[in-house]
Amino acid sequence: MKLKQIIAEVLGTYFMIFAGCGSVVVNLSTNGTVTFPGICAVWGLVVMVLVYSVGHISGAHFNPAVTVAFATCGRFPWKQVSASEILNGTTAPVSD
Repeated sequence: MKLKQIIAEVLGTYFMIFAGCGSVVVNLSTNGTVTFPGICAVWGLVVMVLVYSVGHISGAHFNPAVTVAFATCGRFPWKQVSASEILNGTTAPVSD
């Protein structure tokens, strides 16, 4: 993987987890202001924005669970699964 692709994956994964989990935190801390459909919209919109903004660089494999699952089943090469992508999937929720 090229450095540009790794950076795109790291940023994409981080912002996806940050925005999605952040919407849940905001919903819980404001007594349900965001609501479940709002949380779903945040997840969908953040994925859409990331696919359009950096998808052409790396292929938009932002969801670490899906990427690791595809690699485990042999549908995605392990050499393209970056350690930073896996780390972002576990560290982004902590920063919320």
